[in-house]
Amino acid sequence: MPVRIRSGAVAGIAGQPVTVEVVINRGLPGYHLVGLPGVEVRESRERVLAALRHSGVRVPPGRITVNLAPAGERKSGASFDLAIALGIVAAAEGLAVEPGAAARLRALFIGELSLFGELRPVRGLLPVLLDAASRGSRLAVVPASQAAEAHLAPGLRIVAADDLRQALDWCRSAAEPPARLAFARRRGLARPPAAADACAALAALTGHELARKAAVVAATGRHNLLLVGPPGTGKTRLARLLADLQSPPDREDALTITRIHSAAGTLADGRLADRRPFRAPHHTVTRAGLVGGGASLRPGEVTLAHGGLLFLDELAEFHPAVLDVLRQPLQDGHVSVVRGSGQRNFPARFQLVAATNPCRCGYHGSDTRSCRCPPHERARYLGRLSGPLLDRFDLFVEMASWRGAFAEAPGPPATGGWRSAPRPADLEAAVERLVAWRRDGGPPRAGGCDGFLDRAREALGLSLRAVHRCRDVAATLAALDGDARVDERHLREALEFRRDLTLRALD
Repeated sequence: MPVRIRSGAVAGIAGQPVTVEVVINRGLPGYHLVGLPGVEVRESRERVLAALRHSGVRVPPGRITVNLAPAGERKSGASFDLAIALGIVAAAEGLAVEPGAAARLRALFIGELSLFGELRPVRGLLPVLLDAASRGSRLAVVPASQAAEAHLAPGLRIVAADDLRQALDWCRSAAEPPARLAFARRRGLARPPAAADACAALAALTGHELARKAAVVAATGRHNLLLVGPPGTGKTRLARLLADLQSPPDREDALTITRIHSAAGTLADGRLADRRPFRAPHHTVTRAGLVGGGASLRPGEVTLAHGGLLFLDELAEFHPAVLDVLRQPLQDGHVSVVRGSGQRNFPARFQLVAATNPCRCGYHGSDTRSCRCPPHERARYLGRLSGPLLDRFDLFVEMASWRGAFAEAPGPPATGGWRSAPRPADLEAAVERLVAWRRDGGPPRAGGCDGFLDRAREALGLSLRAVHRCRDVAATLAALDGDARVDERHLREALEFRRDLTLRALD
């Protein structure tokens, strides 16, 4: 008799519900798979039939037809193997007419089968389960190796099986598979120890106060930061310290981050993310690698960095066309990828930190080596960075040679406020103040601030976007100082980080 088994796959970073329909008719033995299957799905025939034989199941004679509905959407991945195998057994043994077995067959079945019947993990399990839970599912059978990831989906009862035999026993007689995996639930959202180490390292820096201040401001307000300077001045190391200074995500953000990395196949241990992501693609990355795309419309680096930090080292070495695709996600917080195979909308709200040399040889402005680049070559090198892209940076810092204890082990924190000794508690308090201000429509400003900003915009040639970003930086400075309002002093300090002053120093 015909049997329907519910399954699913990942499409982008979302779940794609799929119904596996199996019917066995009289006739010459055969196996036919329809429903617009991809290469991995078409190859499931050999995996499923071999797994059934090694699990002690006699493959029924006759013409086996498997349909993956809806037929108009292309299916990819190996997550349908378990559902197809159970559908064949249910159609052959008539399990769908037995009340208990019929109720269990209404569960969601996800898993890849080996030739010997073991259940292997699949990419994107969490997005599939979250989508199924939103559609009313309450029961799912998954590979035991992904039990920890599966338990992150709220409202679902999870049955974790090691192999096809255990899944069949559960369907036939409700025999629970043995619990062999102790999954970990996340109980708290405390700041990771790396943040305290990063604060101690920043407190030990004595050679570049402006860079340290920029790092603290960027970490607190999640502002975009561009570091410009010769090689070996600490740009990359400062950016990695900044990644450790990021505040931990709340549970909603942590679930979103985990869902994205599950869909991308980069989720390591199946646990809920307790740190924000840090992505650092090489400058040879393509546009599809950065914003997403390809044949299967997978998420790119901007989506993998969602909720965290995207670090672009050697920014001027990236292809200008690749850098310009960052403009939309930096402005809107999401990216729409349209290809011939369909369309995907990916979240892409990240903090951008970039580092670049001031010229091709890298030593313009250095006090240790002489620059070999003529002026027109320097202008051409930095000209690879478009004005609209630079306008989306909040903080610009010129890095010179370190004269302090950058490479030494951190000593005891100094005293004298957040500029000299940033502490996790101070950063957390400033972040809470910023969140409250944004919720209430922004911090109050002292009288005359708007007039000051208008005069600064005309004098420095700032765009309206740059003015708004100066206001945001000034709010972060006020939050770090513990002030209840933004005044002209904070705005002047924010204007110190505009690119006009930085690039003027490099001319």
